[in-house]
Amino acid sequence: MSHVIRFNYLYRDSGNYKKFGNKRYSNPDQLSYEEIEQNIIENLIDQMFFYPDQIGIIKFQFHRFRDDFSWYEFESIELIEIENSHLKAIDPIDDLFLKLKEMKYCK
Repeated sequence: MSHVIRFNYLYRDSGNYKKFGNKRYSNPDQLSYEEIEQNIIENLIDQMFFYPDQIGIIKFQFHRFRDDFSWYEFESIELIEIENSHLKAIDPIDDLFLKLKEMKYCK
């Protein structure tokens, strides 16, 4: 068994309805929970939001109203265990850090 990071997020529409999702990342450098969370938060928009398509997260498929937002909201991270055989198919957490930095500083 290996530990991976589960990045939890949500989409909140203009009516305050929420849809939750997550994506798993490997942690080859064995960063601590605190290091990972800090790196994520400091690279989010207002320390909370991100554009899913810019960091490799597939958008939810559902009806959107004209006044809905195009960003998603970071909720939390979790350390979870998975089988070692599934680990090779998971992107490293450093990829998320890099994409978040690119998103934050992209104009």
